[in-house]
Amino acid sequence: MARRSSRPCPERPHPRRARRGLAGLPVLAAASALLLVIAGCTRSTNETETGGGDAGGSPTSAAPAAAAAGDFGTEKGICGPGSARTATGRGVTASSITIGTMGDPGSTVTPGLGQEFFDVADAFAAWCNKAGGINGRKIVVNKHDAKLTDVAARTLDACQTDFMLVGGGNVLDAPGVQPRIDCKLGAIPAYGVSPQSLNAPLQLRAAPNTANRYPVAGFLAMARMFPDAMNAIGISGSSLADIRPQGLRLQEALTQLGYKVADYQEPPALVTNWRPYVEELKGKGVQGYEAIGVQDLTPVVTAMNDVGLNLKYMIIENQLYDPKTIAGAKSTKFPPTWLVMDHLPFELAAQSPVTQEAVDLVHATVPNAKLTAFTALALSSWVLWAKSATACGDTLTVDCVLAKAGTQTAWTAGGLYPKIDLKPGEQEVSHCYLLMKVTADGFVYDKTATAPNQGFFNCSDKNVVTLTNPFTA
Repeated sequence: MARRSSRPCPERPHPRRARRGLAGLPVLAAASALLLVIAGCTRSTNETETGGGDAGGSPTSAAPAAAAAGDFGTEKGICGPGSARTATGRGVTASSITIGTMGDPGSTVTPGLGQEFFDVADAFAAWCNKAGGINGRKIVVNKHDAKLTDVAARTLDACQTDFMLVGGGNVLDAPGVQPRIDCKLGAIPAYGVSPQSLNAPLQLRAAPNTANRYPVAGFLAMARMFPDAMNAIGISGSSLADIRPQGLRLQEALTQLGYKVADYQEPPALVTNWRPYVEELKGKGVQGYEAIGVQDLTPVVTAMNDVGLNLKYMIIENQLYDPKTIAGAKSTKFPPTWLVMDHLPFELAAQSPVTQEAVDLVHATVPNAKLTAFTALALSSWVLWAKSATACGDTLTVDCVLAKAGTQTAWTAGGLYPKIDLKPGEQEVSHCYLLMKVTADGFVYDKTATAPNQGFFNCSDKNVVTLTNPFTA
C-alpha cells in the first residue's frame, strides 16, 4: 500500500545561497557528495574473503536457518500480530499506521536520487505487513518526492497524513525542518545534511555523524600498506560552499595522522575537463589520492592515464558504492582503489546471513532495486522504527517511539552495522570500518587491507580523529 504525494508546489532556491533560482550544476555536486557528508552506498562476486572474530557481522560457512516472520538478523519479533486497536493520533488508526518517506528521485538534475529510500519503504512495509504488522496494525507508506527543491511543500504534505517520517532524506533538507517541528512530525531518517536538520528536535538517526569527528580507517590502512606515499597525498575538495568543509576536514585529519598533503585542490561544482587538475597532481608528485564529491571516477581516471599519473592508491567513500564505479573499472584502467565502508557490503551476502536477509527483503518486492549505502541506511532506520513502535504496544505515540529508539546503546540493525550507541547525547561516529577493493569484476572484500578484529570489520578508536576545527562556520 503506497501513495506518492502529488500536490504541486513552486520550486524554491537553496536557502543558504542568495542567487537566482537553483543552479543545476552546484546541486549536482551537492547530491554526488551527499554520502561524504553523511560519513563523516552491486552485484555479488565469488572473490570475497572472510573476516575473523566473533562480533560485528561475523562470517559463517554454515547455511543459516530461515528467519522467523518478523525477525531481521539478531532483531527478533520487530513485526508481528497483536491486539493494538487504539487510534492514538495522526496517521494511527485501529488497523493501520501511515508512515512517510522522503526522497528526491524525481529531480531533473539528479534523476533517481534517493530511489533506494522508496524501494526500501515499499519492501519493508510489505515484509512487515506479511509478518502481521506492528502489533497487528498494517503499515501504509506515503512516498514524498521533493525533487531536490520541494522539501518544505512535501513536508507539509506529510504533516497532513503521516504518523512519522522514516528511512528517507533530502539533499537540501533545511527548508523542511521548521514545518516538521511545527506540526510535531517525528522522524527516524536515513540521514541529515544541513546543520538545521542535524540539530533539529523530534528525531533520532540510526547512523549518527558529528562535524568534529572524522573517520580515517582507510588512510590508516594505506599508511600501513604504502608508508612511502604518506609524504605525497593529494585531495580534490570542492569550491561549493556546502561541500568545501568536507575537504578541509579531510586535510586536517590526514595531517593529524602524519600525512603530508602535497596538493589540495578545490575544483568547481562540475568539472568538464579533469586534465589540468590531474596534471597539477602529477607535478606535485602525488602518490595517494581522494576526490571529495566526485560522482563518477571514470573521467578522473581517464585523465590520469592520459597524463601518465601512476598513483600507488586511491581511496573512495560511500557515494561511489555504485554499479557505475565497477562499469568504469571495466572500461578504464584504475589505479589500486579501495572503498571504505561502515556497514556490511551486499557482496558478502553469501557469508553473512543478515546481509542475505537484507537483499532478499528488498528484492522480494522490488526485484531490480539498486543496492547501495542508501539501502543500508534506510533498512537500519526502518528496523529501528519497527522495533521501537512494537515496544510501544497499543499506545503508539511519537514520544514513545523516539524514547524507545534512544535506549539502544549497541545498535547494529540486526547485525548489518557494527555496534553504535544511539542514546541521545552519547551518539558517536562509528569506529568500525572495512575496505573493498575496486575491480573490473566488482567490489571485493579485502581482508589484508581491512585487518579485521571484529567479524569483517576493523574496530578501533584510532579509526576516528577529533578535529580542532570542524569548519562549520
